[in-house]
Amino acid sequence: MHIGINAQLLSYSQNYRNGGVSRYIRYLLAGLAEQVEEHEYTVFVNGQNVVDRLVQHPCITYVSAPWPESRPAARVAWEQLTLPGLIRQKRIDVLHSPVNVLPMRLPRQCAGVVTLHDLAFLRFPDVLTRPKRLYHRAFTVRSIRRATMVISVSESTKQDAVRLVGVPVGRVQVAYPCLDERFSRQPSLEEVAAFRRARGYAGGFVLYLGTLEPRKNITTLIEAYALLRDRYGRREKLVLAGGKGWLYDAIFARVEELGLTEEIIFPGFVADDEQVLWYTAAAAFVYPSLYEGFGIPVAEALACGTPVVTSNVSSLPEAGMGVALTVEPRNVEALAAAIHTALTDEELQAKTRQMASAVAQRFSARAMAAETIAVYEQAAVSRAAHLSNRRVTAV
Repeated sequence: MHIGINAQLLSYSQNYRNGGVSRYIRYLLAGLAEQVEEHEYTVFVNGQNVVDRLVQHPCITYVSAPWPESRPAARVAWEQLTLPGLIRQKRIDVLHSPVNVLPMRLPRQCAGVVTLHDLAFLRFPDVLTRPKRLYHRAFTVRSIRRATMVISVSESTKQDAVRLVGVPVGRVQVAYPCLDERFSRQPSLEEVAAFRRARGYAGGFVLYLGTLEPRKNITTLIEAYALLRDRYGRREKLVLAGGKGWLYDAIFARVEELGLTEEIIFPGFVADDEQVLWYTAAAAFVYPSLYEGFGIPVAEALACGTPVVTSNVSSLPEAGMGVALTVEPRNVEALAAAIHTALTDEELQAKTRQMASAVAQRFSARAMAAETIAVYEQAAVSRAAHLSNRRVTAV
């Protein structure tokens, strides 16, 4: 088959654009590059600088689009108006859109595969800006309804697609996202100690790593941290690492209201090559999100052997693999108590370290690529059968 992949949201910028969905695309392409012998791939990316950083393979052709990363409207116009013509011109059999949205008008012969990362805009519309809600309602819902096959990043998201959008269960396959290989190579104790000293965290710290936005429930984490200090007497710093997303002003306001500006640190966006050190150096990782399609930071922290506290909702227990502590995300007291347990329970800490390699293996690039290729092949068969049925009906 000739498979096209719309990788326009792959970014190497040092901000929130190089977040979860960008890493998903990058790791998928790396995994496919190890298993491409059976198929030909054309990958549409944003800029020659991206092409230069990707794995080169004779079965993969990269096509660079010229629109600037900072202009989402231009990207939407390109994928809806220009991409269908390129698919037809290059005789692509299956188009994969790795982030929620397909072109509305695919060529008749081309099967459409879309990866659905979450349905937060339906479950929690108030935590998104109005333009984002309108965009997803206009494009994401229509895409997953019209797709030949939908790849869901978790069983939870699959069930959302079936219940909330009415996608037939047989058209949705789960393929967990993967962790980068660097999460299977742990830094030495000396490196970790040096990292803590260099940043002034010798006394330990509690880490959140992700985009700063309402859905991540960070204000509740801040309140739980205040309670952790008052009730349990803990003095670890709270590090809220990650780029600013949207509607983030309330986060900084809550820190000031609670008088914690000296205790809560905002280091900003964390580069890929530093993430393992941040996770490993943390005394505990906390990710109290209200809703996640998968919640890959939970799996990343566990793969680094760090105790994790996360929410008991949506896909987060799946990412936690029965190792992470899970609590109701709005319950400040329960969240504070779970963080205290993560910081003090030596049995939990030992179990987390022992499970680190199993987590890394479960969420590997090889597994994700193999599961994704199987969906491509199923989509091609389904599309061919659909066209055959139409011809028979017409006769």
